[in-house]
Amino acid sequence: MSEPEPGSTRGKQGSAVIAPAAKEEIRKHVKELLSDDFAVRAASMTSLEKYGAVAAEAIVDALVLKPEPHALTSFSDALAEIGKPSLNVVLHALGHLPHIRWPEHVYVVENFVDILAQLRDRRAVTPLLEQLAKLNAAIRRNHHSQLVHCCEAAKVKIHRALIEFGEKGGLDDLTDMLGDGRKRVRDGVVEAITRIGDRRALVPLVRLYDIDEHVTLSGRKFIKDAIRVIARRERVTLEDKLFKDLNPSERTTLGRVFPKSRNGKH
Repeated sequence: MSEPEPGSTRGKQGSAVIAPAAKEEIRKHVKELLSDDFAVRAASMTSLEKYGAVAAEAIVDALVLKPEPHALTSFSDALAEIGKPSLNVVLHALGHLPHIRWPEHVYVVENFVDILAQLRDRRAVTPLLEQLAKLNAAIRRNHHSQLVHCCEAAKVKIHRALIEFGEKGGLDDLTDMLGDGRKRVRDGVVEAITRIGDRRALVPLVRLYDIDEHVTLSGRKFIKDAIRVIARRERVTLEDKLFKDLNPSERTTLGRVFPKSRNGKH
């Protein structure tokens, strides 16, 4: 017997045993998820839903073997349609995915992250943190711009999911993504920092405001709002020693964006 593919659910402890005819029907419907006909895809999802975790295993195996954009979307929609029975299958697959070497590997991770975010089960937290470590290892190991780009985008998606779980275990990584504020950051980082970041983010955000002020109005507003939300949440004042290393220009910016009290003073 051949070894299971990396990420495969074959051999998964607790996998259900079903009749050969049912297995054949599941395989048929999984193939039909790639049909160009929306009605065929929709009917397949409905049919697969009744098989629960067994169908989820077949879908995940197919997803890992065929990580193409159009396939990923259809397979992910089907797993979401199955719902909670997909959870353990997806968690198992994430734990057995190979090292991330190609953008296709990242696409699979992203789709699993989307599903876990929809299922809203805190058992996903540890596997999500593990994916951050895998993505960081891939970024350190490679200088391929497309792979790095994909990994960073996937990390933002993971951070958003972790925030929905109220989990702060990824905060250090998110703070690292923000950096020192001296260069622009990926879309989604400032939004995530706003929701869960602490006082460490304030100085980089002030510097980042100086950059984005001359780039986009929306980026400037997001950063200004982030500074105000975090400063209030962390009860930071303008006199805080946190700001001691700001240069005169940065300190001027800080005075403009820092939240004012109810009497209109900082």
